[in-house]
Amino acid sequence: MRVLSTVRFTLLRMLRNYIVLLLLLIVPIVLISLFSLILSGAVTDTGEPYLKQPAVSLVLCFQLFGGSTVMYMIHSELFTEHRARMQMLPISLTMYAFSIMLCGVVYSVMLGVILMTFTQFVLGVIWEHWLWTIYLITLMAILSSVVYLVFMLAVKVYKTAERLSEVYGIGFILLAGLFFPMPDHAFFRFMGSYGNPLTLSTIAIHEMSMNNTSKAWFAANILLAATIILFLVMMVVGRRRFMRDRV
Repeated sequence: MRVLSTVRFTLLRMLRNYIVLLLLLIVPIVLISLFSLILSGAVTDTGEPYLKQPAVSLVLCFQLFGGSTVMYMIHSELFTEHRARMQMLPISLTMYAFSIMLCGVVYSVMLGVILMTFTQFVLGVIWEHWLWTIYLITLMAILSSVVYLVFMLAVKVYKTAERLSEVYGIGFILLAGLFFPMPDHAFFRFMGSYGNPLTLSTIAIHEMSMNNTSKAWFAANILLAATIILFLVMMVVGRRRFMRDRV
């Protein structure tokens, strides 16, 4: 509840970067619309639109970059010259950091839901299990924020954290084989399946649509376990960073 008390202040701070927030919404819609124009009318042998798989992949792909807003805000507010001013406010900086993370995750999930709504009601892509997909989008949004914060807290130079976050997002997209096939090697097979948050979410959505609930939950639980482990890592790294900067 203490985190919720800082949400209003956090939202006001986030809205100062409204252009970035709008771009995070507009760019995915434009890209998905381009894919729709390219694949317009094309269907598979089963009659399913070719657009469905790219649409699912793109909606999930953008969650890999959802942590960028959280990372930028926490660094700007708590690890730059703004920190001294923030310490004068009657709020806990730890609670404020969690509030930023909470708002960032909620915004990423909202974007995912908006993209699902757009693809279904405008482009005709059918999402069979909305709540299940939203659950997976939420896991990916939390994981993205956690991973980005681990990068930011673990390195001294913010630009390095930005490059690492780009490697995280683009790297998993490449390893998923969305642009070109990966080599037939055990490492690439693992990183293109159960070692990749993007493919784990895709597998979970596909298996649930095929009514293979056990396989769907297996993939989702791997994603949940990775999120919990990395969250604990973030807590340890964050505590050390705050203690080091306090000295």
